[in-house]
Formats: sequence, C-alpha cells, structure tokens
Amino acid sequence: MEATPLRQGALAKSESAMTSLFYAERGGLVRMATLMVGSAAEAEEIVQDAFVAIGPRWASLETPGAYLRTTVVNGCAQVLRRRSAEQRALESHPPHASVMLPTNLVEIRDALDKLNDRQRLVVVLRYFVDMHDDDIAEALGVRPSSVRSLARRALTILRKELS
Repeated sequence: MEATPLRQGALAKSESAMTSLFYAERGGLVRMATLMVGSAAEAEEIVQDAFVAIGPRWASLETPGAYLRTTVVNGCAQVLRRRSAEQRALESHPPHASVMLPTNLVEIRDALDKLNDRQRLVVVLRYFVDMHDDDIAEALGVRPSSVRSLARRALTILRKELS
C-alpha cells in the first residue's frame, strides 16, 4: 500500500514530534533512571526501551511524555525487582568456593581443544548430547557421511591426546 501525500505528511509530523520528544526528555529520563537503578548503562537501556515502546502507540497517546516517564519508571522497577530476586537467590544458595572438576574431565576438555571447530562440534553433539548423525548433519548443514568422517578424524586425534 503506497502512502498518500496526506499520510506522508502525517508520518513526517509524527516523526518530527517523536524526535523533538526524544531530545527534550532523554537527558532527564536517563538521569532519573540512573538515580533509581544506580547504573548509567542500565538507565540508558531502560530509556531506549521506553522510546522503542512508545513508537507503535504514538498515534493513540494524548500525553506521550507522561507515558514515556511511566514506562521508564516501570522499567526501573523491573530492573530493581530482578536484582532483588537475584540477591535472594544468591543468599539462599551461596556459590561453592571452588568447583573441582574431575581430572578425567579436565583431560577431555584439554583434548577437545586440540580438535578443529567442526570436529569438536561433532564429538560433543554425538557423544555428549547423544544426537544421531542425521540430526548433526542437519544442524551443521553437511551430509551424514561428512559427520562420520569428522567423527572418525576427531577420535583419532583424541586417542592420541588421551593415551
């Protein structure tokens, strides 16, 4: 559907109004959000998300500035709720001071590093994820015979590394 001159004029006016709102409100909203969440980076993201959210609703908003501020406040509240939930989870399940991997797992991980990317993918998908060759071939965009060939070469390398 082609835009009529009237529709093009309305779109241009709408874009101009949104641009004006962005330049008028962005700085204050970022400062407000920074004070609320304590992080300038998160505040920038919240404000950006709010401007994105206002786009589809622009034509139906009577007071876009108020809607924008409310959206930013709600975004900040969401970040703070998520932080609080993460903190409660950490307090109830403290991380282990150190995770000791079994020696053979470390050796396997080191041996896998000797493989090229495709060989490593095939070995992991075949032996650790238990996928069939046809499924691996589809996932990698190769033929099943290529999967078997990659696996055979990889196993040769792994035998040398692990012996």
